[in-house]
Amino acid sequence: MRVRSDHQLQASILDRLIDDEPDNQLSTSRGMAINLKTLRASVRRDLEALLNARIHWHTWPRQYEELATSVLTYGLPDFSNMPVSSTEGRELLCQKVRDTILRFEPRFIEVEVSCLEDDLPLDRIMRLRINALLWAEPEPELISFDSEVEPINLGMTVQETSL
Repeated sequence: MRVRSDHQLQASILDRLIDDEPDNQLSTSRGMAINLKTLRASVRRDLEALLNARIHWHTWPRQYEELATSVLTYGLPDFSNMPVSSTEGRELLCQKVRDTILRFEPRFIEVEVSCLEDDLPLDRIMRLRINALLWAEPEPELISFDSEVEPINLGMTVQETSL
């Protein structure tokens, strides 16, 4: 059974804290309940922000190893020096993207990231497919995103796609 698009779901804490109309004292709180379409758009926005946040490679002293899984490491590790032109480099980037999503996006139960092959040999834009199982009541929802890695500044765009 799929979640009905009109079924009311709870918004993320960030969405519940954001007030789009701070001057309107009568505005209802944004997000005590949202529909599936709004949830999917929110997840896409947050995923794009996560993948565009960069952290530099760090090693921590042994006594501070908890820092490796803290908010200090929020974002995708810097991959500017990774050999993404090779198959191994692309697979490593896919693994880093998957690990980052699993660490910082608790709304996903399962995540699979793969590189999309391009038919145009001169196209330098790397494309990723992110398939995930989104936590929702009464049943998890499959969701899929296509992501493009911009070759100059390595920014990522994320768009929802049909499965």
